[in-house]
Amino acid sequence: MPITILLVEDEPGIRSVTAKWLAHNGYAVDEAENGRAGWEHVQQSPPDLVITDVAMPEMDGVELCRLIKTTESTADIPVLMFTSHAEADLQLAGTKAGADAYIPKNGDLRVLNARIEALAAARSRVQREAEKTRRLTLSQSVTTLAHHINNSVIAIHATASVVDPNNPQQAQKLRQVCQTEARKMLLVLKALKEMAEREELKTTVYVGNELMFDLEAALKRLDAGTGFPPARE
Repeated sequence: MPITILLVEDEPGIRSVTAKWLAHNGYAVDEAENGRAGWEHVQQSPPDLVITDVAMPEMDGVELCRLIKTTESTADIPVLMFTSHAEADLQLAGTKAGADAYIPKNGDLRVLNARIEALAAARSRVQREAEKTRRLTLSQSVTTLAHHINNSVIAIHATASVVDPNNPQQAQKLRQVCQTEARKMLLVLKALKEMAEREELKTTVYVGNELMFDLEAALKRLDAGTGFPPARE
């Protein structure tokens, strides 16, 4: 898929020429005539990169950059600013707002292309590392939850292996262990379901719901004292 670029420029001539050149070089380009319109577009359809003029009516490029960089969902979008020699103070303000790069308005467009490619590649690397970290964290969390469930199963099995079914006190002890461990497993399954919902793992959410339903039903039977057959006379 082509890199998507939002071009924010209030001068129609510059915006048109730049947009056509970007499209000719294989980029998917959207346009906005000022910072306010640009920010609305970023919120509705986040681009891969923003190129913005600095001095514009309604909202300038510095404020647009600040909003992008201080909003969690858009903070990783690279911002490249068009500047002129007369805008040194605004360029400094843009740097403080988090701008990733600058290029002269009337500069060589090949330099613009090189900057775009470099910023897009850097963002891609960051995203890959973030995804790698996310998957590692998810794997570690699932392993931890599975360990807790395994501990509960072991506790139930260990108790059941030494219980005399003809001894009411021992049978009651097993029921209590099952109740305790079932509640622990229910908490683990709820945590797994919440994690799956955050990660949008629909199959895991479905399986988690089914397991929770079965476990809750079994726990109700245990609480009612019907989870075990009566001891033999």
